Amino acid sequence: MTDDRPEGSNGTGPGRPLKVLGWPGFSSENGNPYTRLLYEAMETEARVDVDGFSMFEPLQRRYDVWHVHWPEDFLSYRSPGAAYFYVAAELFLFAWARLSGTRLVWTVHDLGPHESYHPRLERLFWPLFLPMVDGIISLSETAREAAYDRFPVLRSVPSAIVPHGHYRTAYPEPVSKAQARRQFGLNLEAPVMLFVGRVRPYKNVVSLVQTFRQWKTSEARLVVAGNPVSDDLGGRVQAAAKADPRVHTALRFIEEDEMPALIAGADLVVLPYESIMHSGSALLALSYDRPILVPDRGAMTELRARVGRDWVRTYTGQLTPSVLAEGMAWARTTDRAARAPVDDLDWPRLARQTVVLYRRVLEAHD
Repeated sequence: MTDDRPEGSNGTGPGRPLKVLGWPGFSSENGNPYTRLLYEAMETEARVDVDGFSMFEPLQRRYDVWHVHWPEDFLSYRSPGAAYFYVAAELFLFAWARLSGTRLVWTVHDLGPHESYHPRLERLFWPLFLPMVDGIISLSETAREAAYDRFPVLRSVPSAIVPHGHYRTAYPEPVSKAQARRQFGLNLEAPVMLFVGRVRPYKNVVSLVQTFRQWKTSEARLVVAGNPVSDDLGGRVQAAAKADPRVHTALRFIEEDEMPALIAGADLVVLPYESIMHSGSALLALSYDRPILVPDRGAMTELRARVGRDWVRTYTGQLTPSVLAEGMAWARTTDRAARAPVDDLDWPRLARQTVVLYRRVLEAHD
């Protein structure tokens, strides 16, 4: 067995710990505990000192590595003034940090903003940002190849595949299906599907509701839970749901203590994204041992290969009532293990793999 800890100060040898600036760090406005889990494991398992980002941190302290996630998010700000200001500020801080010797590592979650309101600004952003990137992390081989295709300059920097971790240690313990159904007033025998996560246009939630309404199974139920990115989108989801009493909505931020019952009550988690590379919601469902239905796009085929066809079902083309019906039959009749096989996606292992990439980046600039 190979040891994926780096040599030197963060592995078993002597030396000072690496100093890392994480952005986001130990908290995130979107409620996703991904970066917190990564950096907590990094500090305890790889002996790395991690600071969470604040606006003045790069100006006041020197770091070995600045690890950034979602640097393109400011392009999703609706206000042109805010978008231009924050993009300019982050680019300035990246440049300042690199002049002081800090190396920039980017985890490529996405190849662009979820909602791009400022195409001119986006055309300016990438040519300025990409040359400053010293190393990249991708969550899958599919995503790395897509990043290389869109941004060929990234082929020249060190890279690593570090998959998305599971959420079994991030949320409260699971509850029984019967308990969850009682809590939400759902019949124990009803076929129940769930959408969970931030409601964004590309996630096709309105289309999901409309397609579900065409599935003429009276006992079936659809639960849509998550915070819409805009009042307009939330209104359209709500309007579609009101036309069918079988659809239940919770269009708000879902607290951590609500997650176990919400997911336990579902037979199937449906994520009908129009475009998808990775999905935290998919890992969340699998962490609570619920099968998922996803489009055959992005890295979903890799996820299916990793955890098995008993847990991940993909479809091609458009979502249809028959796709939902067949997915539900698969979810309810497949003889699968009680636990989804995601234990190898534990955060200490992923943290050590991440630090190995940090070391490669630093060695490349020695």
